[in-house]
Amino acid sequence: MHTQNTQLKVMVTGATGGLGSKLVPFLQAADWCAGVVAVDRDSQVLAERFAMLSKVERRTIDLSAPDMGFVASALQGVDAIVHFAILNPLPDSSWSEAAYSFDMTARLLLLARDHGLQRFVFTSSNHALGNYGQEPLRHAIVPGGLTTELFAPGSKWDTAAGEITGYAYGAGKIFGERLCLAAAKRDGLSTVAVRIGWCQAGENHPSTLDASGNPNLAALGRTPRDDPAELRWFRNMWLSNRDFLHLMERALLADADAWPSPGIVVNGMSANRGMGWDIDTARRTIGYLPQDNVWDSVLDEEAFIGG
Repeated sequence: MHTQNTQLKVMVTGATGGLGSKLVPFLQAADWCAGVVAVDRDSQVLAERFAMLSKVERRTIDLSAPDMGFVASALQGVDAIVHFAILNPLPDSSWSEAAYSFDMTARLLLLARDHGLQRFVFTSSNHALGNYGQEPLRHAIVPGGLTTELFAPGSKWDTAAGEITGYAYGAGKIFGERLCLAAAKRDGLSTVAVRIGWCQAGENHPSTLDASGNPNLAALGRTPRDDPAELRWFRNMWLSNRDFLHLMERALLADADAWPSPGIVVNGMSANRGMGWDIDTARRTIGYLPQDNVWDSVLDEEAFIGG
């Protein structure tokens, strides 16, 4: 994909999820977007969310099914894909779930190449580097030092059943990134794998970020962890709704001609002051210009940046 000045038709998989539900209405309103193919396996939720959006074509498809004929049909006229769909969207996924999610990505990516699509945006995750949230790796973090050349899955996450470590989820995202890099072809399909930070469903306010990585623990009757270092880790990966939508727009529209290769991996966090995540690469390659900073909304900034 070269400089994008034309109208794009975009397929969004996992369209009714927390991120897809934000992106589809944004695309509906974007003047550069000619149409949206919203793909999910729940027809009722698709209708509830998007029935009133005139540019949205709803497709009920289970991407985990081996037969991709329905997907191939839905790709007619599509220029780009944003791939959110995953068998288990939480980082407590099993190795089996991670493997089947990888299959979904692989089949869809190969179809995108076969059908001559221009851009494939794969939503990877901060969990590719989740082990940096733990010691001893956490001690080694410097501002901007968490680049996409690093790999360290192993986020710790609290659930109703207790703490889990997300090795399978993080590893699956890393393998998806590598597949996108391998599938990208100069003068053909270009790919952007985005390591999404923490963009919560709904309002996504910094005040609901939690040191346990799960702001719903109180509703489950459990007490969230009270660890300043862990809270700093989670807050510093915050991605605001506004920055998320801008990030996806730039991932779809950026000119790939100046990239070092036709496939790239970038971090996707807001401009959180002092964070370890490198977003300069996203600024240079796709023109990402985040506007928000988690610490502008958190009163005890000094305790968590300096602690």
